[in-house]
Amino acid sequence: MINEALVLAGGAGEKFWPFQSSRNKAMTPISNTPLLGHTVEALLKAGVQHLVIATVTHPDSIVHAFRKCPEVEVVALTASKGSADTFRQGLGRLHHPQNPFVVLFGDCLIQPEDLVPFIEHGQLDDALVYPLRESARNYIACSLQDGVISAFGGHHRGELMTHAMVGFITDHTLVSVCEANPGRFTNLKVGVGSPEEHFIEVSLMDAMTDGKRLRAVMAQHPVFDLDKPWHALEANAWINRKRTMALTETRLADGASIDPSARIDGFVQLGKNSRIGRHVWVRGPIIVGDDTVVDNGVVIGAYSVIGDQCELLNYAKMGEGTTLGHRCKMDQGFEIITGLIMDHVYLVHYGEFYGMIGENTDIGAGTTCGTLRFDDGVTQHTVKGRKEIPTHFANASYLGDHSRTGVCAVLLPGVKVGTNSVVGSGVILNEDVEDHTLIYAKQETVKVPWGPNKYGW
Repeated sequence: MINEALVLAGGAGEKFWPFQSSRNKAMTPISNTPLLGHTVEALLKAGVQHLVIATVTHPDSIVHAFRKCPEVEVVALTASKGSADTFRQGLGRLHHPQNPFVVLFGDCLIQPEDLVPFIEHGQLDDALVYPLRESARNYIACSLQDGVISAFGGHHRGELMTHAMVGFITDHTLVSVCEANPGRFTNLKVGVGSPEEHFIEVSLMDAMTDGKRLRAVMAQHPVFDLDKPWHALEANAWINRKRTMALTETRLADGASIDPSARIDGFVQLGKNSRIGRHVWVRGPIIVGDDTVVDNGVVIGAYSVIGDQCELLNYAKMGEGTTLGHRCKMDQGFEIITGLIMDHVYLVHYGEFYGMIGENTDIGAGTTCGTLRFDDGVTQHTVKGRKEIPTHFANASYLGDHSRTGVCAVLLPGVKVGTNSVVGSGVILNEDVEDHTLIYAKQETVKVPWGPNKYGW
């Protein structure tokens, strides 16, 4: 029986920009629950009695999130050289490291249908893996042979690396190879470089050279590695559909109500004191939190999740699979095509958005997010200097926390706006905007005489 877990959440997450600037990416909300919240819930369900989350970046928000969960211990590291070093430092906080414990990567969303049995039935040196859905060039991946991990490869080209590892069961004996980590990834294709970092996969390969066999346990449900922002959109849409499709009846909590004039085309879960008002159209199953009002012609797409204390009013429209965070407001015909909207975001007055918006963001009246390119293509993104075309949500826009747009700003497909940044009125944005930046248009006007004589008087 596995009683303890170590969750590695120490990475800087720079490829997740702009959302890592103000949060640990493992705290990204997926269907209105932080990613780590999904993991902790599954671990506790599996019987884990003590779990350690080891982190370097933004530890305070993690401490706050689990302040009422005595089983969770958050370790704020002053620095880490990489996942092997995070493992080494976190190991000392486990109560019984001589017994087998599970190690998970904090930025991976694993379905409880896979994680719970992996912990309940797992043995020392079992590894949880899943088939890659993208090129191995984007990941540290592994190859399998006869049900065992045969090697780890760093961003390999070719077809050799086919799976990714998201967790494994080990004990304190692994720490010796982690302490002797070479400080770079060693299994690379020729011509490929490695950053100076202590990768735990390299330490596992050293242990494999010494005789360790990592048995591959295949995940049967999708696993989402939140490496880049579009992965969060992908995970959010999938979890929303899973949660809402699980509804078997309409559930109204105390004080909740649905107006007789509303059109309801699926099961609805309404939290306490929430209300669906006149002429609202719910186009499929949805989940709504507490103290939320949806009124006057609002249209909500199927498989959507809405948080607590929200207002959706006056013909606003929410597309299929969207998450709206807590304390958000949509009004006056604003449309979300589909997206992940975090807490306390205002979307008011005839705008359109498709993508991901960080918390405490204000979208100006008439802001429009382009979704279709003139060439009908998909947008190429730059991730830490590398060009990449996402397999999903390439044409979505990504706005960091505490950002805002001015009246009638236009965001072209695929742009990203940094944390604490502003896109001014009338800007047609076709490039990424860094953190802490204001971008605005310089207007050139022409003034000429005009009067009744122009009409022949």
